[in-house]
Amino acid sequence: MASALENALQKALSVRLNLQISLSQLPIIDEWMDIHLDRWLEHNPTPPDMPDAEEVSYLAMLGSDLRRVWWGAWGDPRGFVPRMADYFKLCNIAKSDAAVLDQIGEALEPQLVGSWIGVWGGKVSTGWHFWDPQPWSKVEAMFGTHEAKYQLKKWVEEHGVGRIERFSQAIGDASYSELELAVPGDTAEVQVAALSQAFHTFTGAPLEPAVRDRMVATGLPAFGLAVRIRAGKIVRVGGLAPGMAIDAIEGLARDAKVTFDPKLPKLVAALGSGIARVEYGRAGERAGLDVYIDPGETAAAQPTAAAGESN
Repeated sequence: MASALENALQKALSVRLNLQISLSQLPIIDEWMDIHLDRWLEHNPTPPDMPDAEEVSYLAMLGSDLRRVWWGAWGDPRGFVPRMADYFKLCNIAKSDAAVLDQIGEALEPQLVGSWIGVWGGKVSTGWHFWDPQPWSKVEAMFGTHEAKYQLKKWVEEHGVGRIERFSQAIGDASYSELELAVPGDTAEVQVAALSQAFHTFTGAPLEPAVRDRMVATGLPAFGLAVRIRAGKIVRVGGLAPGMAIDAIEGLARDAKVTFDPKLPKLVAALGSGIARVEYGRAGERAGLDVYIDPGETAAAQPTAAAGESN
């Protein structure tokens, strides 16, 4: 019988293999981007690097139009911080970006840390994130005086939100911060109504009725709000919905009037066995739908499963 460490290693190898194989199926990935993506993969810790051989958490994202890709990993700081330091050194992280990481790390003392990498708009972006909840009061104190802080502060206070669920930071040119907050409410219907109002507040327009109905149909009160801040302004807002079947995601794309590439179901099934969450986002006049997949279990072991059965 395999040991816990052997099982964790096998899972880590499956994740890496799934991620690497998926790149060949994505036309947006140019050859020069492979170097950056491979470097990121190589600088994530493996179970032997982690305290008590803990597993590393991974999440992968594909845009519904296959024009966006994002990978993230996180875990115990004792395993991640040394590898992240090496990775960001190879990324030629600016002193100012390193100072932000140190400052926020000291302020929040996170228990779950990691890095991420993404490709969109013909560019490779990377950064770091904290995945354990943090008190809003601590996060608010980190921001200076700007429009985005006051907009977000008003929404948080009006809805009685006491913490953030995730903090993410990009490094390099046009860097940004992103916060994720849980949407209050005891039912999916109440949460989606609050999410729609948040879109109206931050983007000027609520969610389309068909989008709201599709989200409510999940029946799960597990919605989130992602707010991206750059140069003191809110530049993107995302509505995070719990995982749903791929055919429901296709319907959501249709409701939101965004592209759904017919190759997406096959890629999702090959990349992982479960859709963890779905995000409808707006950035100015642009809108998109992103599908987050748990790549921890290979779908190759389930060749007869229909893509529409992912959940």
